[in-house]
Order: sequence, then structure tokens, then C-alpha cells
Amino acid sequence: MKTSIQEWLKASREKLLTAALTGDDLDRLEELLADRPPTILYLTARSTNPRSGIVGWVVYDPLTPKEPMPLSSSSPYACVLDAVADGWQIVQYPIPKLYEYKDLENDYIGFDFILEKHI
Repeated sequence: MKTSIQEWLKASREKLLTAALTGDDLDRLEELLADRPPTILYLTARSTNPRSGIVGWVVYDPLTPKEPMPLSSSSPYACVLDAVADGWQIVQYPIPKLYEYKDLENDYIGFDFILEKHI
């Protein structure tokens, strides 16, 4: 959202120079500032380290149908920090003491990072 507002400001400054700024432009700004619930991204990593590889992911968009949508057959990010660099904010880290999956093939289960992004 921040980028959209920055783009709007740049275009509006140019319009101000030519007196072409209109009510429609202000309506567009109002749309950009409207509260939209964040999109939620669950990333399951191989460990609690945000640099570890991603083994599972799903996106929840509150404005789309009820079922979560897998992004694709391959991970959208190599690690959690790549998602953060793309504008996602971590809202919950894994709590390692809750998981006792020692010596199992799926011992990464439970290393879920929950992120949000205002799109």
C-alpha cells in the first residue's frame, strides 16, 4: 500500500503544477487509504531459524473465498527473511518448546511463521 500512495503523491504533485488535480484524484487517494484487512501468510520452515528453508506455505486472504490458497507448487520464498524483505511482517514466531518431534522425518512440523501484509 505504501508504494501505491507514493505513486499517487508523485502523480498528484505533477498534476498540481498544471492545475489538473481533480476530485477523482482525491477519491483515488481515499481508496488507497481505506482500511483493508491484511493478507495472512503461513510459512512452515525447517527450524525456528528465519533463514531456514521453507517446506510448506499457504495464504489466507479475507476478501476471497473461504478456502486458503496455496501459492504454487514451489515455495514463493526461499526463507522467512525473503518474505520479510518483500514487505511481509512477522506477527508470530514458532514456539519451539511446544513441539517435541525429535528424530522423526517430519520434525519440522510446528515451525510455523505467521506473517501479514497489507496489499
